[in-house]
Amino acid sequence: MKKVYSLAFLLYAAISCLPAQSTFDQVHAIFQAKCTGACHSGGSPSGNLDLSGTTAAVYNRLVNVAPTNPAAVAAKYKRVVPGYPYRSYLLKKVNHGLDPANDLASVNLGASMPSNSDTLAKGEIELIRQWIIWGAKDTGTAYNSNLIHDYYNGLGVVENTAPLTPAQEGRAGYQVKFGPIFLQPGGEFEYFQVYNPDLPAGEEITEMHSKLPPNAHHWVLRSLSQAGVNAMPVQPLNGNDFNTQILVYQYTKFMGIWQFSDDLVLPQGTAHYRDSTEAFLVNLHMKNYSGTQILAASSYVNFYTQPWGTGNIQMKTDLSSYGGTNPFLLQIPPTGQPDTLQNVCTSPGETRYFWNIQSHTHQWGKSFNMYHRNPDGSKGAQFYDGNYNENYTFNQGYYDYSHPAVRTFDPLMEVDMTNGLIFEASWVNNTGATIPFSLTTAGEMFVTYFQYTNELPTTGIKPIDADTKDLKVYPNPTNTLANINVTETWVGGTLTVNDVNGSKVMAVQINNQKTALNTQNLPNGIYILTLSKNGDTQTKKLVINH
Repeated sequence: MKKVYSLAFLLYAAISCLPAQSTFDQVHAIFQAKCTGACHSGGSPSGNLDLSGTTAAVYNRLVNVAPTNPAAVAAKYKRVVPGYPYRSYLLKKVNHGLDPANDLASVNLGASMPSNSDTLAKGEIELIRQWIIWGAKDTGTAYNSNLIHDYYNGLGVVENTAPLTPAQEGRAGYQVKFGPIFLQPGGEFEYFQVYNPDLPAGEEITEMHSKLPPNAHHWVLRSLSQAGVNAMPVQPLNGNDFNTQILVYQYTKFMGIWQFSDDLVLPQGTAHYRDSTEAFLVNLHMKNYSGTQILAASSYVNFYTQPWGTGNIQMKTDLSSYGGTNPFLLQIPPTGQPDTLQNVCTSPGETRYFWNIQSHTHQWGKSFNMYHRNPDGSKGAQFYDGNYNENYTFNQGYYDYSHPAVRTFDPLMEVDMTNGLIFEASWVNNTGATIPFSLTTAGEMFVTYFQYTNELPTTGIKPIDADTKDLKVYPNPTNTLANINVTETWVGGTLTVNDVNGSKVMAVQINNQKTALNTQNLPNGIYILTLSKNGDTQTKKLVINH
């Protein structure tokens, strides 16, 4: 019998036989269609950027290549920085409001492109953004393009909007964004991604404010060693990949976890220390509970900072996982009855002063309690009841694994870690099969997160301007000129000017008690002045407002 094929089937068959297009092939096609006609081709292209030619030629003109715009160079942008949309000048030029926080911030950065009627569609801009987020590779497919198409054609949940940055609030610090990562209806993911703030000096972090998207299971922040920066790629890493977990355990240290948008303000007199060689590893675990809508999942954290050496006591963080270095020992049998396990946390000879502590299980978790441990190993006084609400203000009568209680101690809770603590959790597994350890909610976890110090803070963190009797600056705010007055003791010292990100913008020698500081070439904003001599320092804020 002769077979008859429809036109749609033949078209599908023809397309399916074509070589698969890489993500950069698609990006390159956009450039050819909308950017090369009038501006970016020929012998004298705009910005000295020729986007015509082969994919290989265009790729080599973009990735990790410095732009010709002086303001972009001064801001440390490259045309494309793999993994970093906010440092990619090309994306800023074509952003056109897709991400309001990534539009061109200054007229000195030039005009948005394309400048004619061929302005890119949102889906096309998103394609470029996703290509950068996923490592700006010249081969391979970075994402599911069907999700982006459907998202921008009416099937998407509005993306989480950015909060004000520390600079916009008039404070020292910076903002880190993860994503967006597109998630299909009913889907779930857990991704890790490196973020290197690329600062020239160490810093002290006194506050961390996070904003999460709807349906976030958790948002975790870790510090990442220099070796980890070198070992881990910049594109998001799948948390279900065993190799990813090896990298996480080998190179990172827990800093904070959020199940909901919240501000972590460290106790007075404490700070997280971040060395200039360290980066961050951000980790978002999402589940899309919608059966029809696509989620563009993005999260933010604002870091509020002070110069290295300002704080008194280091805030430390850690976690205790059932099974220790082998969490796969966690197995929940299908008994249909409460199954209770204990995890003991000790550190002989150490005293810890706990600031906050919280529990973590997945969907089969039914209770989570914490106790002081007696010298004979038995349970002592209970100090954490998992049935409390997320802010630990009242007992709600049940354990909510998706929003577990975070208990904060004021004053800090002293614990002799020779005896240590006991963590006790229970589950009910009525699935008919043993539930193993897993990072997703398809499996289970038994983890306790906590932050602590090894001594009690006795004084507050020394704020900028707290002790500046020998350093006077006026007018402040200033526009083009600031007068610096010092006492005789500081003559011969050096005055360093850093921006709010910790980058040094200038340094002057103090040869007299009165020095004029020319600020006319510095952008508006807040700057930190540090006067140094023979190992002593004084600091002061300077506001520039032209």
